[in-house]
Amino acid sequence: MQKKYKAALALCISIVGFILTYPYAAQGFWSGMIHGGFLAATIGGLADWFAVTALFRQPLGISYRTDILRRNRKRLMQALVTFASEDLLSVRNIMDVVRTQNMAQMLVEYLSLRGGRERVCQVLDDVLLGAASQIDSCSLAEELTPILRQTMKGFPLERLLLDFIAMLKEKRYNEQLLFVLLRIGRQVLEAKQAQQAMLENIRILRQRYEEQSSGRAFVLQALDLSDEKILAILNRKIEEYLEQLAEPETEKYQVLQEKFVGLLGRIAENEELEQMMAEWKEELADQLNLTEPLAAYLDKQLKSEQPVWLTEVNRLAEKKMQEFAEQESWQKRYDTAVKDYMEKELSRHHSVITRMIQERLDEFSDDQLVEFVESRIEDDVQMIRINGSVVGSMVGMLLYAIVFFMERVYG
Repeated sequence: MQKKYKAALALCISIVGFILTYPYAAQGFWSGMIHGGFLAATIGGLADWFAVTALFRQPLGISYRTDILRRNRKRLMQALVTFASEDLLSVRNIMDVVRTQNMAQMLVEYLSLRGGRERVCQVLDDVLLGAASQIDSCSLAEELTPILRQTMKGFPLERLLLDFIAMLKEKRYNEQLLFVLLRIGRQVLEAKQAQQAMLENIRILRQRYEEQSSGRAFVLQALDLSDEKILAILNRKIEEYLEQLAEPETEKYQVLQEKFVGLLGRIAENEELEQMMAEWKEELADQLNLTEPLAAYLDKQLKSEQPVWLTEVNRLAEKKMQEFAEQESWQKRYDTAVKDYMEKELSRHHSVITRMIQERLDEFSDDQLVEFVESRIEDDVQMIRINGSVVGSMVGMLLYAIVFFMERVYG
């Protein structure tokens, strides 16, 4: 049974007991004391019922000093707001609790044990991909094109090329380069197209040679020198010559190397060539259509499902999170920075807490406020009524006994 019904039952029992014992009140000590107890219980129960009811409404329609919650709503709300904002949720009290916590350790546990790293990377991916998808590649390319053109013009390509050629003058480089060039030359000569071209030139030269004298054709036939044989002899001689050139100990190689180094030196020091290359570079930078390729490149790099740069960003994020978990100095700085930032922001925006509490309390109507408070303390106030009847009956019987014996003593 709920306490409010128990309180009502206690009051009803007191009233019924008072009525039933009234005829026997003067017939003896015990009957009088019991009657006095019921009378006092009825008075105490009614008084406490009135007092409790006066907190929430007007008992018996009496408006004087009743309906206390409604009449004192403004003061009560202001007291609650003041207590909550300036005492319970003050900056000092909040920060006292916050400073007992290790923010860095909480973050490390979240990252290491609760799947925080995966969530951080996922959020990072979503944010970056979302931002990249909003970029207008064409507009960005148009803005970057003048910068790219200027960068191309300012890049000392001609000087780098000439410096590279000058570097090739060193023995360790020019020997390798000569070897590669001779090898390429040999492969070119052995190619089918080159052999066909050489054979065609031999035929032309043979015709011109034979046209100058009829005896020359006879001599060539007598020596069995067909065009193919002449080509074979020529290939053999070229091969022998290339083999001699490829031997660093031979005089021919030394001469070739000296001439090659001289050629490289003249090219590297040729100012006219450098100027021509610089002018060509600037003309090329002006003529190239950079906007469309750059827009296509940006679109591919920024808006693909798995861009290369995103993998690098995730790798960097993983590395930094691991370093944070391992370095106490980072954790101490983080813990201090977070707490200082929280205290600064709480101090700056603490009025928001007051306003939120005020707005929430203002949402309550008078009836809702009464219902809210009454529902929270209903059991306690009903117990007050029960105790009023019980204590009243005990006090009533005690007073009856005192009066009874005093009358007998002083009667």
